[in-house]
Order: sequence, then C-alpha cells, then structure tokens
Amino acid sequence: MSDLRRHARAARTLTDFDSSVNMVRALGRFLRGRDHRAMSVGPASPQLADALTHLPRSMRRRVFEAMGFLQAVPLDRIGRLDSDDLAQWVTRQYRGGPYPAVVIGAASGAAVHLAAALHAPFLPQTVLVGARDTATHPDDPVSAMRAVAPIAKHIAARNPDIAVHHMHDPAQDRPMLQSLAYLRLKRLRLGRIYERFLEERLAPGAPIILLDCTRDWRTTEVAERTYFQFGCLGGVSEEEYHDSGERVAEYLRREGSPRRRWQPPVPDARRPEAEWGFDSALVPDIARFAHGFGHPMHRLTVADPQDLSPFVADLYRWWYRRRGLPADRLLAESYVQFDPLWTLRLAAVPFWLRFNMLPSYAALRDYLHSAEPFRDIHVNLFSQGLRSPGVVPVDRWRELAAGQAGGTGEMLGVDESTYPLDVGSSMRYTPAFAALPPRHPIPPPLSLADIDEFRTQTRKNHAVDWTGPVR
Repeated sequence: MSDLRRHARAARTLTDFDSSVNMVRALGRFLRGRDHRAMSVGPASPQLADALTHLPRSMRRRVFEAMGFLQAVPLDRIGRLDSDDLAQWVTRQYRGGPYPAVVIGAASGAAVHLAAALHAPFLPQTVLVGARDTATHPDDPVSAMRAVAPIAKHIAARNPDIAVHHMHDPAQDRPMLQSLAYLRLKRLRLGRIYERFLEERLAPGAPIILLDCTRDWRTTEVAERTYFQFGCLGGVSEEEYHDSGERVAEYLRREGSPRRRWQPPVPDARRPEAEWGFDSALVPDIARFAHGFGHPMHRLTVADPQDLSPFVADLYRWWYRRRGLPADRLLAESYVQFDPLWTLRLAAVPFWLRFNMLPSYAALRDYLHSAEPFRDIHVNLFSQGLRSPGVVPVDRWRELAAGQAGGTGEMLGVDESTYPLDVGSSMRYTPAFAALPPRHPIPPPLSLADIDEFRTQTRKNHAVDWTGPVR
C-alpha cells in the first residue's frame, strides 16, 4: 500500500474530537502560521453554526449521535489497524524543522500552549479510535466490554507496541456511545516512526520534554495489554461511577434509561487513566533515544491534566510583560476548542479547562481568585450534547467571568440558549477569538532557559513537578 493511502486510512481511523488528535492538528497548523478553526476539519462558519443550533432540541441531540456514527470505524477495517500508520499520521502534521524542542507524552490542552510558546511539536502517547458498536446499551458496561473485547484483543495482539484501553462513559459520551466504542491506544515504545522523526527533525541538542500525568483509574484486564475502564474524568466522581447514587438515578431517569444504576465489571487494578494518564512503559525508550542522540530530557509531571493550566497561564502573563505587552486579558478554552495562534495574536493569557464540569469551573474560579486581576475574561465552552451530571450551567460561568473581570467578563463563541447542546460550538470558537482586537505578531519561541527564569521569579507554588535535564 502506498504511503498516501496509508496516511488517508489512518486519518479516517483516528477520531476527530480526540484530545490528542486536536493537540497535534492545532500545533501542526500553528507551526505553519494557521489557526485551529473547527478542530481543523470543518468549516468555521458562525452562520452554519447558528443554523444548526436553532434546530429543535431532539434534532440537535440526533446531530451529536450522528457525529458518533460517522466517526465509528467498521470492525473489519479497524481490525487492520497498524500503529505505525497512526504514528505516521502524527508526524506528517509537522512540516519543516529542525525544531528547537519537542513535547512527548500525555494529553493536556495547556500543553498545546506550552508547546506553541516553544515552537515545538507534540507527539502523543495516546490516540483515540472509535469502533462501531450499535448493539450495546450505554448503561450496560458489562455487555459493552464483552462486545468489544474480541476486536480490542485483536488490535493489541496485532500491535505489540501499544496497550488498548476501552473507555466507556455514559455520563459524558452518551450520544456517541449509541454507535461508537472508545478505544484509546497507548504507545509503550517510541517505534520507528517517532524515532525517525526525532532523529531527522529535532535540532541538535534540542530538549525533549516528557509530559507525565499520573492520574489513574479502576480498570479490568480483558487480555494482554487490553483493559476496560468505566467512566472518566469529568463531573461524576470515580466512586460514583462504581457505586451509583441518587444523582445517577435521576440522570438515568431523565435520559429514559431502563436502569437506575450502573453495574460495571469488577476492577482488578488501577492503571493509567485512558485519555489523560501516562503509561511509564514509554520512558525507557525516550531516555535511550535522548541519551544516544545528545538531547537533554526534562520531565514535567502533573496529577491531573488541568493542573498544568495555572502554570502555563502565569508563564504567558510573564512572557507578555517581558515583551512590553498588556497581560490583562484571559481566554478560558475548554477541551479541544483551543487555538494557539489566536491566543498569541491577541496576547491572551490561556487557561485551559478540561471540560465544562464542576472540577473545571472550580479550577478557573480558584485561579481567578488567586491571580492578579484581569481586565477582560472570555470563556468558551465545549458542548457534549447532553446535560451530564456535574455540568455547570452557562449562567454560572458568565457570572464568574463578569464578577472577576475589571472590564469585560463574557461568554465567547457560545450559544447560551442551547448549551450544552450547542451543535455549532466547534464552528464558532475560532471566529469568535479572531473577532477580538488588537493584533500582535507571533513572537520568537521561548527557550527552556526562559522557562527556568520564569520558574525562578514566580512566587506561586504551581502543582507541577519539572525535573531535568537528564543527559
């Protein structure tokens, strides 16, 4: 098969709304001077977004379900999945070089802005593919595990350099679960594609930044390197997924489910969380490459992907001030609706929200309470197509922004009347960012020496652990 056909097949296999896929697309386009409008795959049309948003509620819900169906890969095709093809797709998003640094590892929207500041590509450990599953009820996790186990085991056996984590979350992913099973593939070895990219496209002596997220989750082993995870980080606690209470019962009643509680498989161990957690099996390969080719390796460790957000926000504020720019505008972005190009063009301080749930609201609230006041605060929210337990109403987000801003505090690019069923949100966020004044040129990249200077000067105790360099 030709490289072009393999690349096209990999692009069709990867899921467009995945966190890691969007990090790669956003940075690949940023490094070419382009923005991340419509998650880099669709039209950024506020007019089309508004037309979709004004559909009746039931039709908007079906649009979200249809998105899941279109992203689901038929089992005969996903069974031919080759992890090298997926790695090749990642590296082909980055053109040019040599790059002054690279970030490898766990996903975090805050890391998009860290990598953009360094003008560095991001190589993810984890990517998402969706297997078609139209027979399983979202609230029956045992049947979901059993239905998908054969193809998950087959993918793992065919690709010994990855682990397959089947993640099933009826609280946040319910519309997608009507037809799609989430298979998150974690790379356990660099592999020849990543190694060749690093060897050919990384500048001599350029640092390798390993992004390590230690968040784990209860899981069940299905086969060798094949695991099932019920639930994920969001508005429902890990304990509540496994011991359903009144809030879950009310949610299931509202969704018309025949069940009033979830009964997941019995977990046998805690393992890296499927979407955000980092599997340390990859570390020896990275360290070997770094040592062999003379690249200093730094390790940036967080307990939660959102823990990186205050660090990056403060870094950008320090950077803007050092360049003589105002640093009093904050842009809160959620999940995959980020845009590193417009963040820098606007001289906006980025604060990434993992999702639209209470833990993310609390993280933004706590940051705003502790930070030097901002003149303007803009909040953009991702819509997942249903009112999940723990989703924070839009008026609370608006009140937080307005109450903490010295000037303008507002929702940006959000249809407040339909959120969190705002079908057009992905088409609307970049045009909304781009409509803000003023404009600034993209600056030269920061160096790790600059970041060390920031870390020395800041008085804040950020929830990150930065170690290195290891040579």
